[in-house]
Amino acid sequence: MNSKEKRIALSKWILETDENVLNEVEAIYNVHQNEEHSSKIVGYTIDGEPLTKKNYIKHINRIRTDVDNGAKTFTTSEVREHVLSNRNS
Repeated sequence: MNSKEKRIALSKWILETDENVLNEVEAIYNVHQNEEHSSKIVGYTIDGEPLTKKNYIKHINRIRTDVDNGAKTFTTSEVREHVLSNRNS
């Protein structure tokens, strides 16, 4: 069976199937869509390297772990003060 025949057969099957099976097919579709979106470039690093959604999420989770393990953080006021004090240097 070629691809076109498979599509037609699956389409007919989907049209005739019950709600439970449709929910399963929809779940598979959603997983596939999420995988496609997770490999798209959503930004760039400061060095100009492309950053995918999947890598961005990994990066954020790594930062969360670092903070949970005691990494130094700064308040907005501390960052503002640092930036403004170094601005005139």
